[in-house]
Amino acid sequence: MTPQKLLDNFSTHLKNVIARAISLAHNAHLAQVEPYHLFIGLMEEPGSVAVEILKKANFPVEEIRHSAERRPIEKTEDGRPSLPDLSQGASRTIEKSLLIAFERGHSYIGTEHLLLALLENDDKELTTIFSKAKTERGELAKLVRTALETSGQSTTIDDMIETMDSLTHKADEQNDAAENTLRGSKKKKAEQSAVQYFTVNLTDKAVEKKLDPVIGRDTEINRVINILCRRTKNNPILIGEPGVGKTAIVEGLAKRICADDVPDILRRKKILSLDLTLMIAGTIYRGEFESRLKQVIDELSRSEHSILFIDELHTIIGAGSNQGTLDAANILKPALARGQLHCIGATTYDEYKKYVAADPALERRFQPVFVAEPTTTQTIAILNGVKKYYEEFHHLTITPAAIETAVALSGKYLHDAYQPDKAIDLLDEASAAVKVKKYKNSESQKLVQLERKITEIEKQKTAALEAKNINGAKTYKKTLSKLQNEMKKLAVKIRQFTVKKNIKNPIVVSPADIVSTLADRLGVDRAVLESSEWDMLDQAKDMLKKLLVGQDMVIDNIVRTLKERYLGLGRKGKPFASFLFVGPSGVGKTELAKLLAEGLYHDEKALIKLDMSEFAEPHSVAKILGSPAGYVGYKDRNRLFDELRRRPYSIILLDEIDKAHADVRRLLLQILDEGELTDAGGKKVHFNHAIIIMTANIGAEIFKTNGFGFGESAIGAIYGTDTDKKITAAVKEELGAAIMSRLDKLCIFAPLNKDTIEQIIAQQIAQLSRELMTAKSLSISADQTVLAALAKESYHPDLGARPVQNLIERIVPELIIELLKKQTKTRGRKSHYTLTQEHEAYVLK
Repeated sequence: MTPQKLLDNFSTHLKNVIARAISLAHNAHLAQVEPYHLFIGLMEEPGSVAVEILKKANFPVEEIRHSAERRPIEKTEDGRPSLPDLSQGASRTIEKSLLIAFERGHSYIGTEHLLLALLENDDKELTTIFSKAKTERGELAKLVRTALETSGQSTTIDDMIETMDSLTHKADEQNDAAENTLRGSKKKKAEQSAVQYFTVNLTDKAVEKKLDPVIGRDTEINRVINILCRRTKNNPILIGEPGVGKTAIVEGLAKRICADDVPDILRRKKILSLDLTLMIAGTIYRGEFESRLKQVIDELSRSEHSILFIDELHTIIGAGSNQGTLDAANILKPALARGQLHCIGATTYDEYKKYVAADPALERRFQPVFVAEPTTTQTIAILNGVKKYYEEFHHLTITPAAIETAVALSGKYLHDAYQPDKAIDLLDEASAAVKVKKYKNSESQKLVQLERKITEIEKQKTAALEAKNINGAKTYKKTLSKLQNEMKKLAVKIRQFTVKKNIKNPIVVSPADIVSTLADRLGVDRAVLESSEWDMLDQAKDMLKKLLVGQDMVIDNIVRTLKERYLGLGRKGKPFASFLFVGPSGVGKTELAKLLAEGLYHDEKALIKLDMSEFAEPHSVAKILGSPAGYVGYKDRNRLFDELRRRPYSIILLDEIDKAHADVRRLLLQILDEGELTDAGGKKVHFNHAIIIMTANIGAEIFKTNGFGFGESAIGAIYGTDTDKKITAAVKEELGAAIMSRLDKLCIFAPLNKDTIEQIIAQQIAQLSRELMTAKSLSISADQTVLAALAKESYHPDLGARPVQNLIERIVPELIIELLKKQTKTRGRKSHYTLTQEHEAYVLK
C-alpha cells in the first residue's frame, strides 16, 4: 500500500488535526511537531469523536487551549521559520493509532484512535496537561476503548502496517515491535459497557440532585408507573406539545425511584437516558449506528433492572436506514415484542402520528400517555416550585406577582410555545435582564479595563522578547504581575459585593421587569401590555373619532362589541371579534381598520391586509392555505399564517371581500366559526386573538336611490331604517347567510355630507401644516370660505373623500413653493399663512 493510499484511510477530522498540529509548530517557529501539538490540534477539531469523548469526561478543553495560546514563541537558528518535521514521539503516536485501528479491524483511522494513542504516550508535556486538567488517564482511556468497541469493523487495513515507515525515518524498531504486537494481540473487551457510555443514569444520586422538581404531574407519573408494572406492553410513550413537560415527567419518576416512592417491582430499576448525539457521532460508515444501538439494546436485554428512556423518539425512527441496513425502529421492535427491553419514549402529537402511528407493529408495543398543557393555576405552582433555582443562579429575588405576570402575559401573547416552558423562558430572560442591568457598575467596568490592559502588556512583553530586549521584558513582567494581582483582588471584591448586596438589599424581579422583557421580545410599546383593556378601548375610541370624522355610530358599535369580548361574553373558539364594513367607496372603511390597529396595539404593523381582488380565481385558495405537497410553491412562505403566528394579537383586514371567489369566501366559515385553519402542511393556525375586518362596497346603489349624498346629514340616519334593511339584505344575498350569521357586527358606513368633507379637508391641511412647521418653520390654515369651496370642488358621490387628498396636493404645495421663493425672512423664524380665495384663485397670505 502506498503512503497516499494510507492517508486516504485517515478520516477528515484526523487529517485536519495533523494539519493543525503542523501549523501550531510552524507558527511557534519550532523545528518539529511534538505529541503536545497533536493533542492541542485534536481539541480544536469540533464534531470529532475525540472531542465528544473529552467533553463527556468533563475535560477542560477551553482552559487547556487558552494556556496553549500563551506559550512563548521560539525561533530556528537562522531566524526564519521552516516547515517542521514529525518528531520521534509524534511519529510513534501516529503509528500507535494505526495499530489501534488494525487491532480492532477498523477500515479507517480517526481522532478516537489518535486520542487513545496519546493517552498511552508518556510524553512529559502531555503528562503536565493531564495533571493540570486533574484528569485520570486510565479512566479517559476506558471511555475511548468503549467508543472503539462500538465502531464499525472491517479487515481492509491489514496491509497498512507495511507502509508505516513512510511517516518517519526512524520507525524501524517501532514497526518491528508493532508486528510482534499484532501477532500476539487479541481484541480487548471494553472495560466500560456501551450502556454506560451512551446513556445517562437519571436515577444516579449525583444526576438526580441536578434535576428540577416536578410539580403538578402526579397523574401522568402514576399512569407511567402503572404501565411499567404491566406484564406485557409495558412501554409508555409520552405524547404532548413541545415544552409541556414530557421529559420532566420521566425525571419526576427518577426522583421517585431514588426516594423509594414506587412499587416494589420498580424499586431497583434504573432509568437510562439515551444520548443520541454521542451515539451518532463518528458513524461515518454504513451500519455503524445500528451496530452501536444493537449493542446497547443487547446489554439492556440482559439487565433486569434497566429502563431505557428515548427522548424525541421519532428522531431514531428511520435513522440509519439505507439500502442493505435496518432502521432503528426495526432494531427496537424484536426486543420490545419479546419483553426483553423496558422502554419509555417521548414525542409530539405530530411526530407520533407521522412516524410511530405509521408503523402499526411499533405502535402496538407502546402505550400512549397524553401530556396536556398545564392550566394557569398549575403553571403558577410549577414556577413557584422552580423559582429558587433561578434565584440562586441569578442571585436575585423573584416576587410572586412577577410569576403571576409571567404566566398571564406568556399565555396571552406567546402562542408559538406552550406552558410551562414559555412562562419559565420569560421569567428566566427577565431575571437575566435585571441582573445585567444591575451589575453595570464601576467595579465591573474597571475589571474589563484591567483585562484589556493586561492583554496589551502581554503583547508588548512578547515583542520585547522577540527583539531580545531583556530589560524591557523584565519591566513588562513586573507590571503584568502587579496588574494580575490587582485584577484578582478586584474580582474577589466584586463577588463579595454581589453576595452582600443581595443579602442586605436584594435585587428583585417585579411585574414591570416581566412586562419590559416581553415588550422587547414582541417589539411593541410597553403601554400595550400595561394598559387595561377598558382604558385602551376608551383611548382608542377618542382617537378614532378625532381622526375619522363622520362615522361616530360605527366607532361606537365597534368599541361596544370589543368591550363585550373583553368581558368574555361570546362563544369561545371564535376569533376575538369579526366585523363587516359596508358602504360607498371613500367613506373610511379601510382607514378605520388601520387606525384601529394603531389605537389598540400602538403599531401599524399589527394590521395584516389582504387585497381580496387578488383572490378572484378558484385556485387562489392555495394562496391562503399553501400549495399541496408536490406542487410548485409547496415550501413557499405563507404571508397570512406566518405573520399571524408572529403576531397573534393582530387585525386581519380582508379588503373588498365581495371581489373574492366563492371558494375563498367559504374558508371564512371555518375561521369565523372555529377560529382556526389547517394549512397545506397540516399545521393549525389559530385566529382566537385576532380581530377580523372585512370591507365591501355592497349597497352603494341603495344609498343613491335613497337620496343620501352631499348636503344631507347622513350620520346616524341609516340604522333602523329601510336603507339599513335593504343593505343587510344585499349583503346576505352577495356573501351568503352563512357568513352573515357568523359575524359579530355589520357596520354600515354613512355617505359623507358637506360638513364631513370640510372637516376632512381641515384635517388634511392641519397635517400638512405640522409637517411644514417641522421642515420649514411655517404653518398654514384655511378660512371657512376656502374649506367650503374645496369641499364643493372635491366632492364626488362615487368616490367619497378620495379626491380630497389629490386636490390639496395639487393646490397647496405649489403655493408653498412660490411663497418660499419670495420669502426673505431669517431662516428658522416661525411664520403663519392663511389659505384664502381671491378672484376664484387660491392664495396664501
